[in-house]
Parts: sequence; structure tokens; C-alpha cells
Amino acid sequence: MKKPIAILFLITLFSCSTPPKPEGVILKVQYQPEKTYHISTIRGTETVITYSGQEIAMRKLKSMRVKNPTISKVRTKTDAELVTGKSSADSSFQANLTYKKIMSLDGNNEIPEGTVVQGEIKGEELPAFNKVVSNTLSIDQRIQLLQTVQNTFEQFKFPEQRLKIGDQFSVDRPTLMAMESSTIDIVVTTTYTLLSIKNDIAQFELSQSYLMTPKTMDNSFTGTGSGKGQLSYDIANFLITDYSIKTELEMNKKLDYYEFDLKTVNEFSQTTQMGKQ
Repeated sequence: MKKPIAILFLITLFSCSTPPKPEGVILKVQYQPEKTYHISTIRGTETVITYSGQEIAMRKLKSMRVKNPTISKVRTKTDAELVTGKSSADSSFQANLTYKKIMSLDGNNEIPEGTVVQGEIKGEELPAFNKVVSNTLSIDQRIQLLQTVQNTFEQFKFPEQRLKIGDQFSVDRPTLMAMESSTIDIVVTTTYTLLSIKNDIAQFELSQSYLMTPKTMDNSFTGTGSGKGQLSYDIANFLITDYSIKTELEMNKKLDYYEFDLKTVNEFSQTTQMGKQ
């Protein structure tokens, strides 16, 4: 009888000494060395601008062949690969984003296929991109693409805090928008709410609000915005596998002889799959 009692004692001792698995999740995106991440992105924008005002202003707009309302639609699907290199002694490694396939609604691809955005990852940080390799893009276009890619990845930088089901946090991201010889300060507040954790996948609900303020005192401008979305996070691989959000913005600007109302709907969705090199 002593032997079974001894075994039972060891099992009990082991179970008591094993630390329990932490509850909840820390939303942290982290890319690993020597991996290939397949990224598929869909962007869609529909904008309607409606003009109103004095007859002389309306005639002027018509003579300039400005349609009232002016409606524009843009929709682009992009397939890209983020390939990471070997980790060096200081835990840094290369990260190159290559645009493989691009399809747009109007057939006009702003980013040529084969364009490479080069960068580096240091330890657990997000990629820091520093160079665009392209035979056709101008210097200004390369600078703009570099900033766009960097902003896209930096939106996945979150405060490191453990969340339980129902917990939420908010992130403010400032930006600028030029409008009619003026500049609008915009603060986008995104709130993330943890809905569930199942099979090592965490599901989040997203909501956005926009605070728009002209840099100079300008009572002729008003603007509002909101958004809804969702996010799936692979806990084991520190990776956002699915991300989608739809935002609606409304702006009004009054000028001397006319005013315009701008309404725009933006849709963004992105899926990411990880594989080996």
C-alpha cells in the first residue's frame, strides 16, 4: 500500500507546483524570424460630394465640369508577402514586404506588382520599414508608400495589458487632413472589446469615433465619423489573422459663395496566414 500512496503524493505535489494558465489574453502582434506571412487586403471607398450655394458659384462649378453630386468609388484587392530573415546576435532580422498581385475596380494599380518595401524587426517590436524598391515609382510615390505601409503596421501596436472576457481598451491615433487651403486635426479613437477566447483564438469587437478640429479657428467646418469592426487574434502565433472595419465620415465646409457636404464610406479588411519560408 505504501507504493500507491507515494505515487499519489507525487502526482498531488506536481499538480500543486504547476502554475495555472493565466486567464485572458494580451493583444500583442509579434512577427517571427524565417517565416512567410501571406497578407490579403481589400480596401473600398465610396465618396459623395454635394455642392450648394449662390447661382454664380453653381455656374462656375458647372463650367469646370464638376458634377453635382460628385460620386467616386475605389476598390482594391492586394495580395502581398512579408518575408522575415534569420535572427542576428542582437535579435534583429530583415522584413521585406512584396506586392504580389493587385486588382482595382478601375484597372489602375497605384502600386506596381513586384514592388518591395524593405525593413527590419528588432526583437518583439513591429517592423520598421525604411526603403521602397521599385523601377517605376517616383521618389514622392515611394515616400508616400513607405509612410502608408508603416502606418498600416503601427495600427497594430497596442498597450500590453492582460484582458479578460468583456474587458476593453482604447487607442488614440492622430492624423491630419488637408481641405480647401486649411488643415483638419483628426483624432481617431478605436475601442477594442474582448468578446471570446476559443481554441486559442481571441475575438474582439471594434468601435471607432472621430474628433475633427480645424488647426485655425474655423466655424465654417463641421465633421463627424464612426466605425465598427472585428478582429481575430491567434494567441499562440501572436498574429492578427482577420481584421475588418467599416467607417462612415460626414463633413461640411462653408465657403464665400457655396458650401459642400462630403460623405464617405471606407471599408478595410485584411487576412494574414503564416507559413515557413
